Amino acid sequence: MALTTGRGTQYMVLDMSSSNLKLAVGSYNSKTGQVSIEKFGVVPLDADSINDGQIADAFGINMALKHAWAKLGISNKGTIITTDGAFMHTRDLEIPQVGASQISDMVKYELMGQSNSKDMSVDYIVYGDAIDEETNAKKLKVRATAAPTDTVLAYRDFLKDMEKTPVALDTNQNAVRKLFDGGIINGNVNVSQTTILLIELSGATTTVTILDRGFPILTRRLQFGHNSIRQVAESMKKLQGGDNQSSLARRLNITKSDSDVSVDPSDIDLWHESLAEVPALQSAANAYFKSLTDAVSRTAQFAISKFHIDSISTCFLYGSGAGYKKIDKELSSQLSTQVELLNTLSTVNGPKDFMLPQFVNCCGALIRND
Repeated sequence: MALTTGRGTQYMVLDMSSSNLKLAVGSYNSKTGQVSIEKFGVVPLDADSINDGQIADAFGINMALKHAWAKLGISNKGTIITTDGAFMHTRDLEIPQVGASQISDMVKYELMGQSNSKDMSVDYIVYGDAIDEETNAKKLKVRATAAPTDTVLAYRDFLKDMEKTPVALDTNQNAVRKLFDGGIINGNVNVSQTTILLIELSGATTTVTILDRGFPILTRRLQFGHNSIRQVAESMKKLQGGDNQSSLARRLNITKSDSDVSVDPSDIDLWHESLAEVPALQSAANAYFKSLTDAVSRTAQFAISKFHIDSISTCFLYGSGAGYKKIDKELSSQLSTQVELLNTLSTVNGPKDFMLPQFVNCCGALIRND
């Protein structure tokens, strides 16, 4: 979904799908298939600065980004945005095999004919062939995404107001497709030879993707996230202290004089045995894991039935929620399947302190094949 065309080897990319904004500066080498990250950072915003992937407080985001750029020494002009939200509509289509000049019109007709009259921007990829079961005619498999044009323009104007050059507006789903087209995860799982399940754990949403031999055959974005766990932990940090601290409070080094009540996920252990002495946090974690396991199980069962895949070998976790201690161990126990943190991908390299789970969408968006 291009805003404008852009050329160059290095871009800045902003993952603006939530108020936990991520930014990275890097490049993509089309010959080697490598994404190289040079600089990166997380820019915390007020809770409602970005609402379901759309800009709600342009001024606040502007000021926070300028501060982050100054701190990280970022001066790049060319900028890519990747985001996701209910305003984006992605569908898989099968259309007759026609010339390239006709595909765009057919895709727009298929999408726009079943939506309201709102002006929409549409982009698509052709990812395979099919045969019509009744006529045996050859067809094209197309994945198309539509978004309101005014939202696309709002992102373009947002960048221009900060004197940045808009390169592209990407979707997280498309970024994941590009990033996991190949490569080795965690040094031992070949993406191109197996079926895996990717789970993005965000504060307000959870995205489950079935990746079959390097292509996302199914993606579901669900309206629940891990914010409730952090909110309970932060409330405890406000209220608890003194001699009667809970084990969580002691682990978090809570004192009554703490003015900063923010709790990082890496400070919270979600293994059920660790939560036994913390009933409030245990209750929030139990509710979260119930929603998560139900969603993962339903998505996996649907994919196995619809796409006739044999099995799903491993679940990989990424996103801000992947930072919780032992979340992989707890989820593996509840799902009775192998669950790992997505720590490395052979096609991505960066500084020693680069944490891939937080920047998966940024890395994928850096891949420009246009």
